[in-house]
Amino acid sequence: MKKALKELENKISSFDEQNLKSHEGFNSFAGNCTVVLSAGGEGSRFKNIIGDLNVNKCSFALPNNETMIERIIKMYKNLGFNNFVVLVYHQADSIVNLLGDGSKYKVKITYGFDPDKPVGRGGAIKNALVNGIINKNNYLIVHNPDDQVVGDTQAILTSVINKHLYSEEKGGIATAVVVKGSNYEFSGMQVEKDLVVSMEMYPFIPIPCHIGITVFSPAIYKYFDELFDLEKKCDFEAVLFPVLAKEKKLYACNIPIESWISVNNEKGLKKLIQNL
Repeated sequence: MKKALKELENKISSFDEQNLKSHEGFNSFAGNCTVVLSAGGEGSRFKNIIGDLNVNKCSFALPNNETMIERIIKMYKNLGFNNFVVLVYHQADSIVNLLGDGSKYKVKITYGFDPDKPVGRGGAIKNALVNGIINKNNYLIVHNPDDQVVGDTQAILTSVINKHLYSEEKGGIATAVVVKGSNYEFSGMQVEKDLVVSMEMYPFIPIPCHIGITVFSPAIYKYFDELFDLEKKCDFEAVLFPVLAKEKKLYACNIPIESWISVNNEKGLKKLIQNL
């Protein structure tokens, strides 16, 4: 099984692992970028943790009295980012009351409220664009706050931004942050004519997976204008990424898998708390 998975890895993924020097546009990037935090989801798998607290999971207080969304804001702030847009819907008040206008973090925070019904991340970004909340002249980083980055976050973000700027020179307008694979949640088995010939508990599946962080160049906005409407609920990955991949405008930047924690359930929350 391990041999077959290694062959799969070689077939479907290759990354340029060289350490790129700082791009000449890096120093001006943060000042010309809007960080969009998607915090409108209901977080159904998180309900048993939140209980009846009536808060969005991104504003749920961790043991150190910090929240997931505050951790992300501080992470970008430490690298010089000051302009944030938070997309809200479910339990929006808990997010707005927590963050305010951003002055306590020494940043600017603006809110994009979904229409009367949830429209997904793609629709939420389109809605913010329609309402003039996102500056179309700026670069855009879209980050789901429940995709937590741990470890040397400044080094990780620096590598992501440099990778995007170099990909832009090759025609790229979007960079999806990925890890090289993920652990299968069940017992993996190799089966030949009903006979199990090998098995492995929670095997690592080497299929690069998007971790909920994407960097966009300003050229992306016409795609949101053309591909999304506010009558359908859709995430931008399902609609946008296939189009960009076909046009060879979507690049990937991999980060160490140990630097990413998906906090969608109690297991993810426990892992984040251990890291804190």
